[in-house]
Amino acid sequence: MSISKIFSKPNIAKYLTRGAGITALGLVGYDAHIVGKLQADSYAKRKDADACMKTFSNTQYLSSPSTTTSDMKKVVNKFEMDSNFRHFVNSAIGYFKGFGQMLINEVIPFGLGLGACFAKGWKGKASAAGLGIYAGIKLFKDVLGFGHYNDLNRKY
Repeated sequence: MSISKIFSKPNIAKYLTRGAGITALGLVGYDAHIVGKLQADSYAKRKDADACMKTFSNTQYLSSPSTTTSDMKKVVNKFEMDSNFRHFVNSAIGYFKGFGQMLINEVIPFGLGLGACFAKGWKGKASAAGLGIYAGIKLFKDVLGFGHYNDLNRKY
């Protein structure tokens, strides 16, 4: 393959389109991964705390006076406090919830990135152009703060 074929006009447009799509998918995937990690930690800790509180609350009362029942309830509570299997499972659940939530929140750049990566012809170029427009709007509105009303930092 000669160098002139690689740098011909149709190939440059194709590579720029695919590059824009890959970049968009990479950025959305990175953000989704970070939100998934944060959600995994908070979800697992919340569920662990709920389970520990439930077993501890159960140790605070007896339906009939029994030392054996009280000791068994304390053993169950200690087992629940020392167990980390629940944390492992809830961490995975929380990660996938956070990852999916971020993909849903960023559905526009995700869809345009898929279109730019995998669509052929004018559809891929239109997706790449849409990514450029979306990136420009995001830059001016969210990054630079133009056109974004801020209640906490009013001028008057």
